[in-house]
Amino acid sequence: MPQLILTLLLIGIGWFFLIRPMQARAKAQQATIAVLQPGDRVITAGGIHGVLTEVHEETVQIEVAPGLELTLARPAIARRLDPEDDTQLNSSDLDANDGVEDGIPGRTGDHAEDNVTHETDGPSTGGPA
Repeated sequence: MPQLILTLLLIGIGWFFLIRPMQARAKAQQATIAVLQPGDRVITAGGIHGVLTEVHEETVQIEVAPGLELTLARPAIARRLDPEDDTQLNSSDLDANDGVEDGIPGRTGDHAEDNVTHETDGPSTGGPA
């Protein structure tokens, strides 16, 4: 009899700590999907950020870049972003010398000099290392 009580107790604890939170997350996900509207900023389960342009019964269209839309199943939406959580960068937030010039990272205006010596100039001899 004590073994039966212990078994039932372990099953109850497992349900309380494992199954119940999963059910709560699933309910919250369904509630999020149910209220999606065009214009909502969302993140997909794959981590893609975008803005909903169309919402259908089974699918949604997300604009991820100007002129680039993806059609996804509604359950692929992981969460909806709140508009007040959006952080916009101002030009004052950007450093004038951010390490990028002409689209080349690490180039800040000082042009690299050609440090090629005769030892390294020309074809290499020998086989693979």
